[in-house]
Amino acid sequence: MIRLATPVSHLFENQEYEKIIVKNSDVLECRDKSVDYENHINKQELFHCELQPIHEWGDKEWSFLQKIKDAKPNLKLLTLHLASCCDKPSLNGRMFELGGKEYTRIEMKDFAKINFTKIKNIFGDSVDIAIENNNYYPTDAYRDVTEAGFISEIVNENNLRFLFDIAHAKVTCFNKNINFEKYKKELPLDKIIQLHICTYNIDNKLNHAYDAHNYPNDEELLEVSKIISEYENIKYLTVEYYRDIENLEISLKKVKELV
Repeated sequence: MIRLATPVSHLFENQEYEKIIVKNSDVLECRDKSVDYENHINKQELFHCELQPIHEWGDKEWSFLQKIKDAKPNLKLLTLHLASCCDKPSLNGRMFELGGKEYTRIEMKDFAKINFTKIKNIFGDSVDIAIENNNYYPTDAYRDVTEAGFISEIVNENNLRFLFDIAHAKVTCFNKNINFEKYKKELPLDKIIQLHICTYNIDNKLNHAYDAHNYPNDEELLEVSKIISEYENIKYLTVEYYRDIENLEISLKKVKELV
């Protein structure tokens, strides 16, 4: 059964908005900023964490993972990022720039193997572990991490599930000038457990696409419908829209109709 998993965002600070979101969602997806969110704890089945398991981790990262485990006893899915090839990227507008230690492709794969082994030991067999595809911008910080082949290697070599962010993939394809369908087929789609759903924008001045987190339009909903009809292992659909409650509620209802 596919369920709607909505992020716990700043909209939850308004109690009326919170009620609307919870009513229209099957479960909730917590984020780093909502690790201490305690209401409706029975619905908190997902945690989307900013940590990058392709980097070297220390006590800070492992302590935060333990905090997630302790705070979310009903957790069913933990998702993590493949965001950059360096450990301290700086933000230039919307884009990461190289910062801190830059990892080679081999180093990132080696750290992934070490970290995912420990992550699975912490959370046990009852929690699925997945990684999300990031969007590509034209800086060296995105070397390797947005390549479909690299993403597939990380997923398959570590026996993971895949969080497919459709908008991230479309931004990557626009900014790399590559075909979306070809790129999509090279991703580990047979391992999809969750879809992140929103639409992107084009910055005409910079001539690149970016992840705008707009509410899903008809084209995006059609893509979602196509994907869920082709891949039977999908468990969660997540609308990544946070600007207002009205369009979020409409979007949740539209996505619900797809399943």
